[in-house]
Amino acid sequence: MIFNKLKYFIICISFLLLASNQAIAQDKEAITFEVKLSKSRLGINERLRVDFAMNKDGDNFTPPDFEGFRVLMGPSQSISSSWINGVRSYSKTYSYTLAPTSRGKFAIKQATITIDGKIYKSLSKNVEVTAAVDKPNDQMSVEDFADDNLHLVAEVSKTSPFLNEAISVVYKLYVSPTINVSNFRPLDNPKYNNFWSQDMPFTRYDVQNGTYEGKAYRYVVLKRVVLYPQKNGDLTIEPLSLDVTLEVPTKKRDFFGGRIYTQTNKTVSEENV
Repeated sequence: MIFNKLKYFIICISFLLLASNQAIAQDKEAITFEVKLSKSRLGINERLRVDFAMNKDGDNFTPPDFEGFRVLMGPSQSISSSWINGVRSYSKTYSYTLAPTSRGKFAIKQATITIDGKIYKSLSKNVEVTAAVDKPNDQMSVEDFADDNLHLVAEVSKTSPFLNEAISVVYKLYVSPTINVSNFRPLDNPKYNNFWSQDMPFTRYDVQNGTYEGKAYRYVVLKRVVLYPQKNGDLTIEPLSLDVTLEVPTKKRDFFGGRIYTQTNKTVSEENV
């Protein structure tokens, strides 16, 4: 009888020690706070997702200034927690969606978070923004409608000029009547490598009516430049990129049945040179 009680007592102590060791192991788990990027190299017409993730809940999150980028969305917060074989797994993430404002090499600088009274800092990560890519694969859904209704076109007077023969390039922004443009600004001007170039400035932008791929559009001439080839062979003109503020119709309607518009920004690059 005494032996059975002693055996039961030893088993209970063993369970308590096991539970205690698990709790101590969890408490001693290394706290991590790190930044994750969707890509380290992107075109100026693409988007960058930045996640700041930690494995223990914290307070007083402070993001970096995101120099070289504009915040499109964020911070959005997500939390996941699970128990597997008595071990707790926890993750908390602050996420941002960014749009580049210019080409170049930038740093996603340190963010800070306070966990258990101690300040943790994420590592800085470098990002390179290049010229516009042909097929950006991460445009935001609110811009999908604008993809078919906003076009930046470069019209070249002659595609096979002689050496030092003058050719003109005219940049036009075509806007469908279904959307409204309230503002735009150049993000990245083309570099005319192997050309001698001369800009043809003008004082105001005149909105005109025209057609694009057989459909009615409004358009404005943004830029004219005269180029003189300085080299024989196939020469490439880098694309012009714009940040455009526009109003896009939604599926919602107001009290009187009118379409409700939402404002967004879209990066658009020329479609043909």
